[in-house]
Amino acid sequence: MIPFGITHLDLRSLDTALFHKVNDLAGHNAGLDAIMIGIARYCPIVFALALIGLWLSWKPRNQRTAFLAGVAVLAGLGLGQLTGKMIPRPRPYMSGSVSQLIPRSLDTSFPSDHAILGFAAAVGVLWFSRRLGLALLGLAAVLAFSRVYVGAHYPGDVIGGAVLGSVTAAAVAFMSWRGPFHSGLEFLFRILARLHVASQDGVSR
Repeated sequence: MIPFGITHLDLRSLDTALFHKVNDLAGHNAGLDAIMIGIARYCPIVFALALIGLWLSWKPRNQRTAFLAGVAVLAGLGLGQLTGKMIPRPRPYMSGSVSQLIPRSLDTSFPSDHAILGFAAAVGVLWFSRRLGLALLGLAAVLAFSRVYVGAHYPGDVIGGAVLGSVTAAAVAFMSWRGPFHSGLEFLFRILARLHVASQDGVSR
């Protein structure tokens, strides 16, 4: 139950009002628009490069961080697809006047895949590396804002994606320390080390 007498309709109205507050900023400054378009479309590449960089550092802790963050991203995106099918929501441009700065997408608006990816990667890294994790967390927040700015999502969509990605990453990190998941991780890294695609150091024998 939603507290303080706030109804589902009230939340939708608030979400729509916040969307227009942000999206109405678009279309007035070509330079800012270009930056936001670039972030909204290509920022996921930065997260991918960060994880690749961690792996290529060839440090066992960094490689495990990159692997677990990658697992969190894939799991989060999978859960996001299921959530979108269960709670479909039209994109903002289907519900009224929108400053649409990027090509339209016909899939569900909720939750935002970009927010899931960004926050799953950031929280996955933050669990093991505070400095880089905080930097990626800030970038994920900017990515989420940009998706609203360009007209692709409502604020509720990116908040939902951020929560889903963060919770998934925390769950993956927690499981990596215990039980069958931990044992499977150890076994996998022993195999990868023997194939010379992961560091030999730090592998339990």
